[in-house]
Amino acid sequence: MSTPPGHSDALRAQHRLAHACRAARRFEEALRGFEQVAQRSADRYGENHPETLRYRSSLANCHYAAGQTEIAIRLFREILAARRAALGENHPDTLRSRGSLANALHSAGRYGEAAELHRRNAGSRADALGPEHPATQASRRNLARTIRDGGGQDGGGQSDCGPAS
Repeated sequence: MSTPPGHSDALRAQHRLAHACRAARRFEEALRGFEQVAQRSADRYGENHPETLRYRSSLANCHYAAGQTEIAIRLFREILAARRAALGENHPDTLRSRGSLANALHSAGRYGEAAELHRRNAGSRADALGPEHPATQASRRNLARTIRDGGGQDGGGQSDCGPAS
């Protein structure tokens, strides 16, 4: 008996296959796989289910790896908003999404927005995990890199990710 395409085992297998394609730098194939698994997960569980958001995050990361930064930024913004609504501002998945968005903004030269998000992540992680935790230190390094690379300027306006904490 075969597993239906929307079954959780089939989704996980297709997700792993898409990751293998990404690792092999076969981006078109990987993107198709990530898009399919995200859609099938949304059909099965709903648009804002944690599994669907995880699959959508993989899709956004693949766009980023493929050099499609603006698409990645749009997807990371959507995922961040959905995770905030579903999981809260300081949930690890929300913080990971905020960091991914910040990294994509950095790559697009939007240093001010990126620095704000990295600053918020560093503070949130220090509060939740402690100042010496590896995730806190990574957020601080990302902030320092963004400030160094952009001089704290992006020329592109404010972030739409909410007020600083």
